[in-house]
This record gives sequence, C-alpha cells and structure tokens, in this order.
Amino acid sequence: MSLRDRSHEKPQISGTMLPATEPPARQWDRRDLEADWPSLFYDLSDLALTQIAAALDFADRNGLTVETVEQEDFRIPALAHDVASLRESLDTGRGFRVIRGLDVINLPESQAEIVSWGICNYLGRPIRQGISHDRRFFTVVDKGAANTDPTRIGASPKRSAKHSDNGCLEPRAPDYLGLFCYRSATEGGDSTIVSARTIYEIILRERPDILPLLFKTYHFRAPQAHVWPSRGPTVEKPILEMSAGELRIAYARVMIEPGMEMAGTPLSADEREALDYLDDVIERPEANFRHVLQPGELLMMNNRVLLHGREPFPAGTAGGRTLKRFWMWRRHIGPGDDPALLDLEEFA
Repeated sequence: MSLRDRSHEKPQISGTMLPATEPPARQWDRRDLEADWPSLFYDLSDLALTQIAAALDFADRNGLTVETVEQEDFRIPALAHDVASLRESLDTGRGFRVIRGLDVINLPESQAEIVSWGICNYLGRPIRQGISHDRRFFTVVDKGAANTDPTRIGASPKRSAKHSDNGCLEPRAPDYLGLFCYRSATEGGDSTIVSARTIYEIILRERPDILPLLFKTYHFRAPQAHVWPSRGPTVEKPILEMSAGELRIAYARVMIEPGMEMAGTPLSADEREALDYLDDVIERPEANFRHVLQPGELLMMNNRVLLHGREPFPAGTAGGRTLKRFWMWRRHIGPGDDPALLDLEEFA
C-alpha cells in the first residue's frame, strides 16, 4: 500500500508537532506579504550611507581588501542603532528583509565586496564557504564550463530549486544568509523564498501521513568545496526538526538523492513520494515571496527556517547577474563566538 493509499488514516506524527514558542509570524503566504509589503524593506539612512562612504575611503587609503578588512576598520554607527530590530525580523518575524539604498553603479566590485561584508558583519559573524578560498563570501555568477559540481547550481544560470544553504564544512549550518546584488540579470533571476512553517501547515492539512518521513535523517552530498579530505562526502541531518523552540528546515533535493546513493541507502519509494510532494508544496507561487534583486540590494534571511531559490536567467552574457553570498552565525543568540559555548552546543 502506498503512502497515498494511507492518506485517509489518522497520522502517527509524535514528535512532529510545533512547539508553543514557534513564532506565529513565520506562517505567511504571498497575500500576507503583499498586504505588508513596505515592511519587508529597510532603507539605509543618509547618515549610514555617509558613514559607509567614509569607512570605504579609509579602507581604500590603507590598502585594505575584503580579505584583510576587519570589524574595527568598517564602522557604521547609524546602522548599529537598527541592528536589533533587523535581527528581530529575521529571528521571530517573517524571517527576511531586503536592505537597500546603496549606489553601486560606479562602485568597483572589490569595494562592493567590502561594503556588503561590512553590513553583514553587523548582523552576524561571517563564516567560511570553502577550505582554501571563498572564506568570506562566495560569488554567485554563471561560471559556465568551469563549474563541474552538480550541487552548485548557484554557479550556473539554471533555475535553482528551493533549498537551504547547508554549510557542510561546519558542525552546524549558517543561521543567516545574505545575498548582495552587485549586478542584476538583463531578465529573470528572480529570488524566491518560502517559510518552513508555511510548508509544514500545508502538508499537515493535505498529507499529514508524510510528515514523519520529513523528520527522518537523510544523507546530504556535500559540495566539492565543502568536503574535508579526512571525512566522508556526506553529512546527515533531518529535513524538518524542532530545535531551540522553532521549526527548522534543511533541504536540497540535488544533495539528498546522490547523498543517499553514496551512503548505500537510496531513497525508498515512500521517501521519494514524500520528497516529491514537498517539492510540489515549496514551489507553489502563492506560498512564495518573489523579488528581483536590484544592484545595491542585500537580501537577508534566516537560513534555519526558510528555503530560497532562484529563477533562471540568460547564460553567457558579459557582465551578467552577480551576487555576493554571505553565511553568518548569530552573535546574539546561542554560543556566538565563545569557543566553550560552541563546543557545548556542537559536540555535547
């Protein structure tokens, strides 16, 4: 009997119910967002922009690059006043904000990297995205034939299905994801976001029988740049889990299918059916936020509770769509930078 044949039965989903502390604002759909559209954006003040220009001038006069600039070198006091509310919108609100106001038309790409790193550094601690390179950010751009990693759709112009960024080098995934637009595509390239809470509620209503399969642990194939030579090529994690009083999601179909094969535990028919249904739910237009990032905009999102994707854009065009991707751990919740607290959270 298939899962669909059992859909009329009372589901056994012990351990999969939402905790009372789960922020209600996490459940939203497109209509909710359209009714409150201005609140999704944060405009940098004139004073903040002046301070950013001064910090960038300091970096330029002292030969600093995005690899050598530090927190002490790039100060934006006017932004600091609003960081608490920005973090709150990521932690307990919708889970994302678009920060805008930067004029990057005449800004060299190297300076745009410093500015975007400086802003992200106020919201969280930027973490590495590669072992020997991409240590502060990753450039999302069409790399053509140079991209040989099938899990790195971000290095191509193809449509990117909804996923979380899984940070397979670290014991835990990034809390925040920042996508800074340096150059937009001539057409297409829309960014899309869907909430785990919305996904959960839809599946609970339509197919509660598959929820236990989404709370199971799966093998994810790590991207080639995220594989430690001394460790295996996969990491294990559930797709949905209750943690720290919230519903969290980790998903990338492009990583799960090969990961399960590599682990010698290919997806069963029931698991495949559950993931197929999940794929249908997360791509429903009415459940998604959709926005074409413009040059100078920074899309900040909670990577633990949201999935994100991207629509395709034309390939091979000179000066094509270029984003800078930042991964951050939260400084204000959990262990922050304290090595003792990090060990207790990650290895206890």
